[in-house]
Amino acid sequence: MTTILIVEDDDAIRNNITRLLKLEGYDIVSAVNGRLGLERAQQVRPDVVISDVSMPEMDGFELLEAIRADRDLAATSVMLLTALDDRASMRRGMTAGADDYLAKPFTRVELLEALTGLLKKKVRIEDSIQSAVSLREEHLRQVFTESLGGNTAADRFGLEAPTGAVPDQIIPATVLFSDIRNFTSLAEKLNSNEVAELLTEYFERTCEPVLKNGGRHLKFIGDGLMTVFADSLSGGSPLPAARRAVSAALAMALATHEFRAWIDKRFGERGLPPFAIGVGLHSGEVTICRLGTLNNKETTPIGDTVNVAARLEASSKELGWTVVASNATLALAGEGVQTAGMTSLAVRGKNGYVDVAEITGLVTNIEDMRHGMATLTERAAEVREAVQINSEITARAVKGALQNKLSALKDHQFAVDSEPLRLKGYRLTRKIGSGGMTEVYLALREADQLPVVLKVLDASGKATSEHLSRFIQEYTLLSKIEHPHVIRIYDQGFTDDHAYIAMEYFEQGDLRAELTAGMGQQRTLAIIAQVAQALTAIHQRGVIHRDLKPENIMRRADGTVALADFGIAKSMLQAENMAMTQTRHGDVVGTPYYLSPEQAAGNIITPQSDLYSLGVMMFEMLAGHRPFRAESLDVLLARHLSAPTPALPEAHSELQPVVEKLMAKSASARYDSADALLSDLQHRSLLQTVTRRVH
Repeated sequence: MTTILIVEDDDAIRNNITRLLKLEGYDIVSAVNGRLGLERAQQVRPDVVISDVSMPEMDGFELLEAIRADRDLAATSVMLLTALDDRASMRRGMTAGADDYLAKPFTRVELLEALTGLLKKKVRIEDSIQSAVSLREEHLRQVFTESLGGNTAADRFGLEAPTGAVPDQIIPATVLFSDIRNFTSLAEKLNSNEVAELLTEYFERTCEPVLKNGGRHLKFIGDGLMTVFADSLSGGSPLPAARRAVSAALAMALATHEFRAWIDKRFGERGLPPFAIGVGLHSGEVTICRLGTLNNKETTPIGDTVNVAARLEASSKELGWTVVASNATLALAGEGVQTAGMTSLAVRGKNGYVDVAEITGLVTNIEDMRHGMATLTERAAEVREAVQINSEITARAVKGALQNKLSALKDHQFAVDSEPLRLKGYRLTRKIGSGGMTEVYLALREADQLPVVLKVLDASGKATSEHLSRFIQEYTLLSKIEHPHVIRIYDQGFTDDHAYIAMEYFEQGDLRAELTAGMGQQRTLAIIAQVAQALTAIHQRGVIHRDLKPENIMRRADGTVALADFGIAKSMLQAENMAMTQTRHGDVVGTPYYLSPEQAAGNIITPQSDLYSLGVMMFEMLAGHRPFRAESLDVLLARHLSAPTPALPEAHSELQPVVEKLMAKSASARYDSADALLSDLQHRSLLQTVTRRVH
């Protein structure tokens, strides 16, 4: 129901309007003066305010100004009431932002027509805003889709003049462009709310120096920001616009450096890529276009200067510079601008090339200190709201683009003459496996033609959040570990119900085939030593694998192996609180043939749990069969809990003490660590020939 606030000190008029509008089905609240009217407006958030102009304590004009200044009420429609011949107050009210005026006395029909017109206008504005937001989000989604596919969108920031825009003025100015490098790679590893949170925090920090240095016409474009610095003739800062732009760019770089500490604190365990920005500065003529009415218009800077600034920002990554400025900006910025490298860049426009330099510092003078902090704090709320809206739109767009990309993989036909399917610099060549919710593809990393595996999870069905969580956790754990005997993970991304991991490809497959064919003692010891080194690496990082088995030991062409599949791995802190039931097969986490007694009993797991599984593997590699076999899960688990370790074949009897120590029923009776196992093998002179291969 539409809520209308009536603010009128004349009891008869107020009661008449209230009675009339209630009969029409509106929800009515009222107040007898502007002060009380403002309090009621803040309480009920009305759709429309109908207010008299002349009232005690706070008149209608003051009420209107207070409503427009209130962030939560600023968009509320306001109709003012005044005497028929009071043209001066009418002009004053419309200038202050009134949506309509109704002259006293008025008829029932006049009031209803005016109110209907206001409500229709409100709907049109809301529809227009929603349409603009949808178009902007769709543009961003397309940009991010192109980025995920390894392409660069032709109109990265949407800089062309909006439909219906008219030139307002042409000014000499300096344009600043900035955006986040590799934003899609960063956004892939966070959920939508986290992306929005990160962007909001980042923009709030970096907008402050822009505003303090006099940046105007701020435009947020996804992960990018554009603003214009112009010389002021109306009491603003006397410092050159280019100098203020340089100051803002350097301050943004400093704010970004400090922002990294916030990221580390908020997302330190998420394996995010390094956070960095690029900034481009160029000076010249800028055309300011406007959309909308005089009192409600959106301004957009366009022209060659804007396009060149965007090109300089885009070049910052390939140049390895943070702030890139054209010679035109340097010439106008004055003394004290510190530069490093210089080069020329090809740009669209009349001249073809622009000379640019890397800006590294600014030596300030007395004038800078006197005028460099010119404030625009009255715009802080406006900017904050724009930042929040942009952050939410961008988060939806970038996650939506990845969702579309990953959804398309499932139905893709890998025909010989089809267009190659690309994802984040990888060219998919064929599907190599699938199972349940997971599809596995072979791909080539386009930068160096390295074969990789893309593992894609579709968790869009019911009761799949746990699978998605495990999938994401696998990357989070592995991103912290770099070791030659731990599978290499190159990239990862996820949406609400899709995820992918780009990982090392093992053409030789897993250890099962080699184990089935039979293995000698030296090969067994070589593999055990390499897996032990991998366990040392993950245990030092606080990670327990929990599912050690031959299928998770992957072979490389050079004979080395790597530990893989961390889908059910846990940190030691998580393990302390985890218990399992042994009543059903699906409740046992890990593969039963290699399960430690404490896992089988649902007790606390430790790094020694992985060593038990390694002992089972070692026995199987030497004996050619598993140490414990049974017809049922219950019997198998009981044997892990209480049966003694079987004897190895006579040829490997010297390794019986090692296997028994690894497979001790009590975790405290096993080796203290994987390193202790390696030391024992070395002490027994069993690794003399193997360690040369391993190292």
